[in-house]
Amino acid sequence: MPISIHLAAMLSLAISVNYFLSGKKQISDSFKANNIDESHKQTLHSLFLCQIGFFVTSCLCLFACAFGVVSSMYSYGLLLFIGLNYGIFAIWHCYIAILSPPNNKLRLYLLGMIFLLISLCSLLGAFI
Repeated sequence: MPISIHLAAMLSLAISVNYFLSGKKQISDSFKANNIDESHKQTLHSLFLCQIGFFVTSCLCLFACAFGVVSSMYSYGLLLFIGLNYGIFAIWHCYIAILSPPNNKLRLYLLGMIFLLISLCSLLGAFI
């Protein structure tokens, strides 16, 4: 398989670990700082877990496609789906960065660019 899929898989693994470690801390800090209703806390926590689930699952699928565990017929659809999803994440992170305060902009833009790089590498791997 092309090196672009390997690169996308490694970046996806880095994003998964980073999002799990820093995102969990960020969410717990914001829950402590703000007076949020318990049902809203549960909703935000479940959304966080769903995103972690997607990141880990897509990471595993990218590694499976990179090492040839999945046949090329199935990897084409998987890579397109994962690439387009990461592209949507990149768009949303850049939009959130525009709306966020100046101290968070760089981090969100960087995360958006990494999502875009994963998306482009996945799409490139699907078409090569």
